[in-house]
Amino acid sequence: MMKPPDGADGAPDRMRRRIAQQAARAVSTGSDTRRAVFRAARRVARGWVPTDELPDAAQVRAEVHRGLDPSGSLRHLGGDRFDRIAALVRVLETVRQDPDRHPEGDVLEHSLQVFDLVHRERPFDEELLTAALVHDVGLAIDRSAASSAACEALGELVTPRTHWLIESLDAAQAHALGTLGIRARRRLEVHPDFLDALLLAEADRRGRVRGYDAPSLEQAIAILRDLEHEAEFGNPDQRAAEPG
Repeated sequence: MMKPPDGADGAPDRMRRRIAQQAARAVSTGSDTRRAVFRAARRVARGWVPTDELPDAAQVRAEVHRGLDPSGSLRHLGGDRFDRIAALVRVLETVRQDPDRHPEGDVLEHSLQVFDLVHRERPFDEELLTAALVHDVGLAIDRSAASSAACEALGELVTPRTHWLIESLDAAQAHALGTLGIRARRRLEVHPDFLDALLLAEADRRGRVRGYDAPSLEQAIAILRDLEHEAEFGNPDQRAAEPG
């Protein structure tokens, strides 16, 4: 049996990686993943590529992550988990939206407006406030699967409750519009965080105001960090007021 040339057996993997990298650039600017893959394949291979040699959505998302974070993870960043969250949210400044539906501008501005609206109602709920800030992180990664992309990117940086709130946002929006199916509606309504999901959905709808005086990303992160500190060590003002 003739031995293939050195490295020839790895050619499909290299081609798949190059296609994924090319597709990731398109996805990060708003293209649908599937369409981006086929267009990237034509561009890279200059012709037809077998389906089994194309990257899947997870591989494209991985390349988007590398584009946002060349190390492949956020572990190289200094500071606490909120610094890492801020790095993911900051990228949303480059993600544009339909101006008719989102007159407020980029996705970062929208996220800060949603955060502020939730903060007015639940100023001490760090998990819900975190969900408000990061709910659209996936739009910078894969618009066709933004919710799952956000949760994948956030990983253990956020709590299971925050993950659930992000994952349930679409259902909460449909519930508010009366378009959610019966079974899905019942599942949502019996969840202990049902009302918080509705609050997040309402803030998501309302956070689309041009010229809104939203907090900066740094201010939002400071609020979250302070809430975590208070949960762990208590409020110093309250401790001082307690009888000794």
